[in-house]
Amino acid sequence: MDKPEINYPCQWPYKIIGSNSEVIKQTIRNLLENIEYQISESNRSKSGKFTSFNLSVQVDSEEERNRIFNILKSIPTVKMVM
Repeated sequence: MDKPEINYPCQWPYKIIGSNSEVIKQTIRNLLENIEYQISESNRSKSGKFTSFNLSVQVDSEEERNRIFNILKSIPTVKMVM
């Protein structure tokens, strides 16, 4: 499969699923403090244990996009980043 062509800078969407929405939002605020972003909750699991978020960030390069992805994956209460 060919790698898609991405023209930078662009808005990049991340989907985040985790178990503590307040910790996730606060950690994102701290980690991305110098980067403009928008975050919104999208769904909660039936049991209420997991919440999914849509995060949109302007990225200037593939390296920055991957760095943010890795930052999000490092949050202890995050279970998945797409």
